[in-house]
Amino acid sequence: MNVRKAILFSSLLIALLGTSCTARYQDMLRDRDDRIQALNGDVSRLRGENEELRNRVSARPEVVEASAGSAEGDLLDQLQDDLGNQANVRYNRGRLSIGVNNSVTFDSGSIALKSSSHRVLKNVAEVLRAQFAGHRFFVEGHTDTDPIRKTKNRFKSNRDLSAKRADAVAAYLVKQGVPESSIVIVGWGPFDPVSSGDKASNRRVEIVVGDSM
Repeated sequence: MNVRKAILFSSLLIALLGTSCTARYQDMLRDRDDRIQALNGDVSRLRGENEELRNRVSARPEVVEASAGSAEGDLLDQLQDDLGNQANVRYNRGRLSIGVNNSVTFDSGSIALKSSSHRVLKNVAEVLRAQFAGHRFFVEGHTDTDPIRKTKNRFKSNRDLSAKRADAVAAYLVKQGVPESSIVIVGWGPFDPVSSGDKASNRRVEIVVGDSM
C-alpha cells in the first residue's frame, strides 16, 4: 500500500513539475516575442529617421557645398591677411599651401635665406604653430626649367637645389618654434610648375599643411 502511495505521489509531482515548466517556457516565449516586436519597431523608426535625413541632404546639397566652400574661403582670406602680399595662400590638391616666391627668400643659385624672407617666414611659423599645431608640414622646394650654370659645381640638379632650399626654409621654421619632427622636406625641382609662361612664379618654396600626426 505504501508503495502505491509513493508511486502516486511521484506521478503527481512529475505532472505538477511538467505543468510548471511548460508555463515558464511559454512565458519565456511570450517575452521573447515582445522583445522582437519592440526591436522591430525601433528598427522601423530609425529607418524612417535616416530616410528623412537623407531626403533633407539630397534636397539641398548646395547648402552643404556652399558652407564648406565659404569656410575654406574665409580661412584663405584670414591667412592671406596675416601673411601679407609676400606669400600666396591657396588650396592645392585638397591641402592648404603657403607659397613664398624665391625673390623673397633666395638670390639666384643660392641656398642662403635673404633677410627679406625673415618677416614672412616668422609669420608663417606663427600661423603653423597657432592654427595647425599637431599637423605634418611639407616644405616643398621648386625651381624653373633653366639648367644650373653658375653654381653647377655645388648642386647636382635643379631638384637638388630645390631640396636644399626647402631644407633652409625648414631650418628657419624650426628656429621659430615649429617642431622639427613635424616637417618633411620635398624637392620638386622643375616638375610641379604653377605657370607655363612665367618662370619666376615657378621658383618658390611652398609650406603645405598635411594631416594630423
